[in-house]
Amino acid sequence: MALSLLWILLATPFSHGGEPNKQPTPPIDDPFLLWQLDAVRERAREIPQNVQERIRNGQEWNWNEYPDQVLLQEEAEIHWTRYLSAALNAPKWLDLGMTARLRREGFDYPFKTNQKGSTWQWATRSRFRASARWKAFRAQLEFQGSTSGVDSATDVVGTSTLTAGNVQQLFVAHTLPNIWQTGFRTDLHVGRINLDIGARRLVARSRFSNISQAFDGIHWNLANEGQWQFRTFFSEVVSNTRATDRLGLFTNSRNLFWGLSYENYQLSWSRIHVYYFGRDNNAETNQVARAHSTFGLRLYQPPQIGSFDYDGETAWQVGTLDGKDHFAYFQHLSLGYTFKLPWAPRIMAMYDYASGTKNPNGNESQTFDPLFGARRSELTPTSLFGPFYRSNISSPGIRLILKPLPVLRLDLKFRAWYLAQSRDAWVNSGLQDPSGAAGNVLGQDLEVGLRWNPSPNLSIDAGYDHFFKGSYIKNQTNVPGNPPAQNTNYFYIQTEVRF
Repeated sequence: MALSLLWILLATPFSHGGEPNKQPTPPIDDPFLLWQLDAVRERAREIPQNVQERIRNGQEWNWNEYPDQVLLQEEAEIHWTRYLSAALNAPKWLDLGMTARLRREGFDYPFKTNQKGSTWQWATRSRFRASARWKAFRAQLEFQGSTSGVDSATDVVGTSTLTAGNVQQLFVAHTLPNIWQTGFRTDLHVGRINLDIGARRLVARSRFSNISQAFDGIHWNLANEGQWQFRTFFSEVVSNTRATDRLGLFTNSRNLFWGLSYENYQLSWSRIHVYYFGRDNNAETNQVARAHSTFGLRLYQPPQIGSFDYDGETAWQVGTLDGKDHFAYFQHLSLGYTFKLPWAPRIMAMYDYASGTKNPNGNESQTFDPLFGARRSELTPTSLFGPFYRSNISSPGIRLILKPLPVLRLDLKFRAWYLAQSRDAWVNSGLQDPSGAAGNVLGQDLEVGLRWNPSPNLSIDAGYDHFFKGSYIKNQTNVPGNPPAQNTNYFYIQTEVRF
């Protein structure tokens, strides 16, 4: 009896300052309480086991197709094991994914005007993707955060390493894989989208830079899969330099971009791509006013072991640029062969020409506008580096690609660089000699790249580029603010994890 009274006194809380008393705690030997505690402990022990089991079976959370696969040519960047969805036991109609990329990069002896000394940075990029589907409807949100790791006011860091968070994609889509039993597929996307078109030379979602170009608008795809594909879109260009309203849609001040694209895969000797792009933006919100059309044709044959491959593309622009009549063109030609040998070596010769303006003081513009193309795969690494654009450039080169393992790729490239017109500007460098006396020899670059993909959820990439500066730069080193004559060394190493 005394022990029972002592238990009641110890188990009953005292009231302080008028606080109401709580109900007595039942004895620890209460069978019902012990049963509840055992059940809670058992469920707690099962939580990590269930999560681990779901992660081990993560392939169950993979979709056959994601809402933006029609828009992009990024199979590896989109289709990976969704460990996040697996761990959260997401319903089958919802897909969740995250990527985190970290890159250390830097170079010495700058190539732009008014740059000083060596520059290094830690570039990071994170993306969160949420996709939903119901019957023929799809929806997707992709949020992106990028940081440069250094003060954004430095003389090197620009929009390609912008410190920002933004909605990269936010759209709804309607997909019919077999419309009216014709075998044709149709997709309609409305909202904020990213685009890859053709060879990605003029319209692309950048893979190497810290940010990617987005568009607010509408995109329609009609295809007989494996035979032909037709795409059309109309959009506003999302400004990557906006300091406010990064989450807003259709607020981009009439910077318009639209186009048509048709690809045919039915010929045995060649695949055909024809396209048209229109661009119209005023000078109020942009440094250069543009109102021009781009017409293009591409003939190509993809590489195969033991055979030749080729890629030829021509694009022509007409309209106005910065208040001048505009007529410009771009040409690409490459020829390669993949040997039936260990490491499947592929050697390729290539040449790119983008026109420049003959007389910068005249009333005509001939400098090709590169639109929104990717440069990393064919020209040089971009982001902190990236000295060359498809504008006023002439560049022959050679490339060797080796694959020691299916998940390992070694890339060796050498290119020579010239101005197409010596009096026109070297685009994005700040250098221009209106007299033409400095010549047109920009130099050569030698690049070595290594990419290892041990799994769809992990990639490791490293590269080195040595830019041998030519006489064009060395002839102007005495001009205040111009870059030094010493050659530039650029290095990067990065890793990306997807989950």
